[in-house]
Amino acid sequence: MVIRIKILKDLRLSNPYVIVGFPGIGYVAKIALDYIVEKLKAEKFAEIYSYSFPSFLIVKHDGTVDPIRVELYNSDNFVFITGNAQPATPEGQHELTDFIVKELQRKYGISKIYAMAAYVVEGRVGEPKIYGAVTDLSLMKALEGFGVIPMSGGSISGANGIILTYAKEYEIPAACLLSETLAYTYGYFADVKAAEALVKVITTITGIKIDLLDIEEKAKSFENMIRRFREAEEKTVREERGRTWKGDLTYLW
Repeated sequence: MVIRIKILKDLRLSNPYVIVGFPGIGYVAKIALDYIVEKLKAEKFAEIYSYSFPSFLIVKHDGTVDPIRVELYNSDNFVFITGNAQPATPEGQHELTDFIVKELQRKYGISKIYAMAAYVVEGRVGEPKIYGAVTDLSLMKALEGFGVIPMSGGSISGANGIILTYAKEYEIPAACLLSETLAYTYGYFADVKAAEALVKVITTITGIKIDLLDIEEKAKSFENMIRRFREAEEKTVREERGRTWKGDLTYLW
């Protein structure tokens, strides 16, 4: 596999915090990371390209193309990492996250890594809960003080989880914070509500100061959309059951 980095601006950073949000289930991590980058007006300083990315590119509204890539941004002593896709294979995800951690550690040193992801549930009550998985138990104790619930088992797939593998290998404290998203949204919607919960907890933990009004409004719109979708689907199910029941009656009679 081939992976390369394009440096757009040389930075002098000292042991920055790294926050990761690749697109995944419900686009939860991607939405959260993009929102933070936008509000901080963070500056893009590098791009990463890999042969393991999906074999397509994105055509924008004006007809220009946007290649699949990872983008690295900087604001103060934070590095923010996202992209418009993840590698298409497990091997590619491992290669990419290993490269990112190794490269940043070599150039700047890393104080801590926070990755964001989605935690799929069948239903949620009130605000999405945030779960956590860490490379070191002492970090979990600190996160619990911010309302993060320790994961008690299972697994985390994709680059947002795998990056902890290499953080642990290079002895960098790291955590993956996962926001509850509805199984209902999988493959259908971007879960802004789950992303909002991630933005709130990650900014509180790290001390990042941004305006949350816009994402709160987007989250409200998303919740209304989900509610309407559910109502429509439930109506369809009821109608379908009604047709099935009538069909049964016709057969019996």
